Amino acid sequence: MKIKKFSQLTESELNHLIDIHYNYWVKFNPKMQKENTIYKFSKLYTKDELPFGIVLIDDLENIVGFCVFKIENLKKYPEIYPWISDVMILENYRGKGYGKLLLKYGEEILKDFGYKTIYVWTDQAPDFYKKLGFTYKQDVEKNEGGFGKLFYKEI
Repeated sequence: MKIKKFSQLTESELNHLIDIHYNYWVKFNPKMQKENTIYKFSKLYTKDELPFGIVLIDDLENIVGFCVFKIENLKKYPEIYPWISDVMILENYRGKGYGKLLLKYGEEILKDFGYKTIYVWTDQAPDFYKKLGFTYKQDVEKNEGGFGKLFYKEI
């Protein structure tokens, strides 16, 4: 297994990552636009500072999972950052500790940047984040409507 920043991916690898992300999440957010995903993944998340994305790749060069770390996430909570966002472990790789590995790597980068706390909101995987040491803080309003659960972790 190896972890790369989005900035280290080839154009083909990045396009494949964009397709995986978009095709999965558009089911949960039908208003999602692929052009927006392309822009975010190829322009915003390819930096060496916040925001940035990381991807876990297996020995056969298959994408195992990915996530992004950013300052802006929920519009109604600009004072809360940095965020973990867009976390995805592909189905065949779930339950094997890869999500923990991916997030730990990102947390180390954020720690090097001087951050002491990291945040995530979820409406699908609260137990996953609890297992990784995150603490529930409050319910939060999502950008597209509805509510999710906000968690934080000291890093």
